[in-house]
Parts: sequence; structure tokens; C-alpha cells
Amino acid sequence: MKIDMSREAVTKRLKIVNELRRACLSLANSNAGKRIMKKCSANKSVQRTSQSLGR
Repeated sequence: MKIDMSREAVTKRLKIVNELRRACLSLANSNAGKRIMKKCSANKSVQRTSQSLGR
């Protein structure tokens, strides 16, 4: 399988990644995300998310 590395395809993938990143950060800032951060503070993924949010 060959990956499309054309300018348009790369730009489209970068836009999708940016949208996904924004959605993840929005969820992390939500009330549910804050509860998870308190409940599972020892979890490595939760720690990385918290660090990326500057908490």
C-alpha cells in the first residue's frame, strides 16, 4: 500500500490531526475530564494530558 504524499493529502491529514487534538483538549477541559484527572491521577496518560494542559 502506497501512502499519498501529495501536498493536498498531507495538508488534509494535518488539518484532521489538528481538529482531533482540539477535540481531545476540549474533552480534557470538560467536567468529565476533570473528574478523570482527580480519580486516575496515577495513570500515565492522564498525567501527560494534565501536563499538556499546564496543570
